[in-house]
Amino acid sequence: MNGDDKLNRLFAAARQSKPDTARVEFGFETRLAARLRAERGRPALWAAWTWRLMPAFAAVVLALGVWNYAALVETDLPALAGDPNQELVAYYAGE
Repeated sequence: MNGDDKLNRLFAAARQSKPDTARVEFGFETRLAARLRAERGRPALWAAWTWRLMPAFAAVVLALGVWNYAALVETDLPALAGDPNQELVAYYAGE
């Protein structure tokens, strides 16, 4: 039991001792302000990736535009221009 008493005394001494935090407190505001300035200067991660992927996004948009135009050209556009009311109704009705 002598070991338990010694351990309890060590724990009690550790609880009573106050750590010296003066060194940590020195310049805290300055360090915090410098860190905030440094993080504010970096762009957001999603914004950086958006600009890097912009050519890929543009290629997808152009491909979809070409695909849409090709689908429109396959339909009989001159026939639709002849009598717009009846042809458009028939076109949209799927006849």
